[in-house]
Amino acid sequence: MSCVNAWFKYFSLAVLVSVLSGCGDLTDDLNPSSNDKRETVVAGTTGYMPGQLAADFSISTSVADTFQLSDRLAAGSEPADVVVLYFTMWCPICLAHSDHIYNVVMPQFAGRGSVVYGLVDYVSGSVSAARASEQANGYVGSDFVTLVDDQRALMGQFNGAMGTVVVIDANGTILMNEDYRNGATLMNILEQQLL
Repeated sequence: MSCVNAWFKYFSLAVLVSVLSGCGDLTDDLNPSSNDKRETVVAGTTGYMPGQLAADFSISTSVADTFQLSDRLAAGSEPADVVVLYFTMWCPICLAHSDHIYNVVMPQFAGRGSVVYGLVDYVSGSVSAARASEQANGYVGSDFVTLVDDQRALMGQFNGAMGTVVVIDANGTILMNEDYRNGATLMNILEQQLL
């Protein structure tokens, strides 16, 4: 029996070595750099990358209102200086980030221009479920607008994922599209936009 176990261990090791040898250079993931490897952005084009224009969108809120991006831009009916979208799954990491936005970022920029803060709920699946998630997590009555991305259209439009923050200026230009991390990039952008 021990002969079979030894053979199985050697066979498993051989399979592992052959699989890993076919993976190519693994050092790229182990040595991150600050170099942006995304394609160069052409100014004035529509897309999801910083420097591009955000395509207009219309989506339901958790209270069954319609939120349309163009209404929040400079020429819209409810213009804002900046629109901030935070993609949430209502998980502990997302809640830590949205709490940081709510308790640190929002107060720091209160009274300095107009900012629309949107929580993009792409997991609840319906207006009522998004409202229940919003309520369960203490955001009913907050300055967040919960956007119900039940078809994951915004997720696709902005190449979003859990914890992604997208910042759009009054002209529709995307200023930021990246993971939240510690909020420093968001605060720097708001500092520049809200003079």
